[in-house]
Amino acid sequence: MEEQSLISYGELAALLSASIWAITSLILKTLTEKYPAALITSIRCGVAALLFWCWLPFDAPLSNYATVPANEWFLLIGSVVLGIVIGDQLYLHALKEMGISRTMALVGTFPITTLIWEQLLLDLPASQTFVIGCLLAASGVIILSYQSHQDKENQTDKPIRLRRGVIFSLSAAMLWGLSTTLLKPAIVHLSTVQANSIRLPLVTLCLMIVWRLNKGRGRLRDIEWKSLMLIITSGLLGMGIGSFFYLEAVVHIGPAKTATLSAATPVLSLMMGVIFLKEQFTIRLLLGVALCVIGVLLVL
Repeated sequence: MEEQSLISYGELAALLSASIWAITSLILKTLTEKYPAALITSIRCGVAALLFWCWLPFDAPLSNYATVPANEWFLLIGSVVLGIVIGDQLYLHALKEMGISRTMALVGTFPITTLIWEQLLLDLPASQTFVIGCLLAASGVIILSYQSHQDKENQTDKPIRLRRGVIFSLSAAMLWGLSTTLLKPAIVHLSTVQANSIRLPLVTLCLMIVWRLNKGRGRLRDIEWKSLMLIITSGLLGMGIGSFFYLEAVVHIGPAKTATLSAATPVLSLMMGVIFLKEQFTIRLLLGVALCVIGVLLVL
């Protein structure tokens, strides 16, 4: 009798993407304070796009592009527009309206919104254990978000417009969930490499437009060489390899399970912060980590 594996390839891919994103968030921690986020992310996506274009000749036949129906192209482009162009902008507006801790707590419901969209659009069954794990993981992210930023936020004197901030945050979480859900039917006829060879250039273009619309603060020539190398490295790791494993997970285990397992990212980021950056370890952080870990274990 063949022994069943403790963890499937799709689950492993989701956890690998979460681990890689945690490492890149540590690399980018100081860079986002010096340079515009849209400019940094567009460089990272552009570098990763080159990686996937170089990978294409060794992947599935390029003739696959011709087999993709129009509705799947629409879903693929729609996932980028909804998740990056609209969702990320709503998230940034929410940050301005009510600060980091409240915003992160609400967008931390992303695994739940993905589960909702998966049920509505893909009609995939979800066990009671899976739903509980999803809720626990999201709760852990919410608690960790408050722990990470509350002290800094208490020092600000900016006016808080709670209603608008809540609307923006929840809208961003809903769009991120929808964007992730659309990916599964969008890449039926494409390999993960081919899908990323389309998605990442689109993301790069959209972010460059957003950066220019925001007056184009900062210039590429102003980025120091050391910082540029870190951005490129994080792009190859996070947007390149991390995105590859994320799409692999969406294909093999579905959007909701992938989003829930991705809740490991803030856990790993905070643990790395404690180890490498000597950040304070508190009871709130311990509780958030515990909820995320239990939620992820229930989903596995």
